[in-house]
Amino acid sequence: MASVATDVAARPEQALVLRFTAAERVAHWVHFFAFTVLLGTGMFLYVPWFQPFALGASGEAARLAHRAAAVVFMAAPLIYLIWSPREFFYSLKESFSWGADDWGWLKNAWNYYAHGRTGTMPPQGKYNAGQKFNALTQIVTFWLFVITGLVMWFGRGSVPPDLFLLSVVVHDLSVIATVLLFMLHIYLVAVHPLMRESITAMFEGTVSEEFAAEHHGKWLTERVFRKRKDVKRQT
Repeated sequence: MASVATDVAARPEQALVLRFTAAERVAHWVHFFAFTVLLGTGMFLYVPWFQPFALGASGEAARLAHRAAAVVFMAAPLIYLIWSPREFFYSLKESFSWGADDWGWLKNAWNYYAHGRTGTMPPQGKYNAGQKFNALTQIVTFWLFVITGLVMWFGRGSVPPDLFLLSVVVHDLSVIATVLLFMLHIYLVAVHPLMRESITAMFEGTVSEEFAAEHHGKWLTERVFRKRKDVKRQT
């Protein structure tokens, strides 16, 4: 894989394609930082080494930070929806749209990412099957976090004990699911040599045409076709 990364770096600079708008990037980073704070402050309760931070003044500060981050976490998709509704609903539709190419991607993912066997993956849309699965998990756990978090925040002493306990269990299971995918996501976008442009795209918004063609060929074709239609309408 190192040879693949070196080969890509040695190639001449290519045309850039806009992959993520400013709204998408801002919403992503707001969500990322809010989740990181939630995860860090939540660990104070469950990791023995950090439990002293859950007591006294530091505990109060941690709980306040957790609740503030929860509000920001809930606001992230609203920022995306209000700022860029077109991209919001497009991404939502993409996440729920699965076909033969998506299942083919899942079937060949190990050979591609573990052994660098390029050319084995079916063409993908704006999001590949792995990203779609991650998005669907994020959507489901988002609502589980919100519902159970609100019960735990405002329902202590006013909701049945069994409901409160169920909320805690579901909340914790949602954390486990999201953390596992979060770790995989960080590895793929920040470490894996075949996916390096994914992280730069979330800072700069663009990827090279070669990267888009290899990882999101259907989306690139659709984008070029749409641009041609727009040009024809203007002429």
